[in-house]
Amino acid sequence: KAVRMKLTTKPGGKTVSLTKRNFLASGGQGEFYVIGGRAYKVYHDPKNMIPTGKIASLQGIRNPNVIKPEAVLCNSKGKPVGYDMRFIKDAWTACQLFPKAFRNRNGFSPDKAAHLVTDLRAMVADVHQAGVLIVDLNEMNLLVARDFSEVYGIDADSYQTSQYPATVIMPSVMDPKVRGNDFTEMSDWFSFGIVAFQMLGGIHPFKGKHTGFTGPDKLKARMEAGVSVFNKDVRVPKAVLPFDVIP
Repeated sequence: KAVRMKLTTKPGGKTVSLTKRNFLASGGQGEFYVIGGRAYKVYHDPKNMIPTGKIASLQGIRNPNVIKPEAVLCNSKGKPVGYDMRFIKDAWTACQLFPKAFRNRNGFSPDKAAHLVTDLRAMVADVHQAGVLIVDLNEMNLLVARDFSEVYGIDADSYQTSQYPATVIMPSVMDPKVRGNDFTEMSDWFSFGIVAFQMLGGIHPFKGKHTGFTGPDKLKARMEAGVSVFNKDVRVPKAVLPFDVIP
């Protein structure tokens, strides 16, 4: 089969031949290839590539379940065009785990949810230990092993390092105390709390119905006012798990 491209890893100097057979998907920024347990991202336009300095900063994260850029991929002229990372095969996205119907169908018990939340807590702590912030810690940026044994952090190239600030965060996990893009470890823990609550109870902690909050910005307003599902005037759907499943 014709080789689409030959790239060299840096550091390491290993040659990687990417063919049609290894092609996985194409996204807005680039193409993804998989060989064995490694995934390779090659940018459509190398100008959009994550800075190599940021890749170096992310290497300080010791938790193996943070799927981060590792070796830089260089073209025949030695110019960076992409990177490689660990490939997680056949996993759930965390948001798939929330509905009660999924839990019943797949045997996702409160004990398994609590185990994942414990793992996620350790992951956030390990990222902070490296002097890095996750910032956009939402349920779309987490994968879960099919047997619910492990949780993985993805989209690590968007994490915030000392030299490279993050700019994007999903409003549903945004700490209302953050002004501008002044993210902190505590704003990460706020986002962790939102995702952990959904994993355990099956509902965002500021959703459900409250007659005092209406309109398109009601979620933001409830978060700012601290009116959560524990408020006596909030009604939650019957499909939500009883809150005593939370350890």
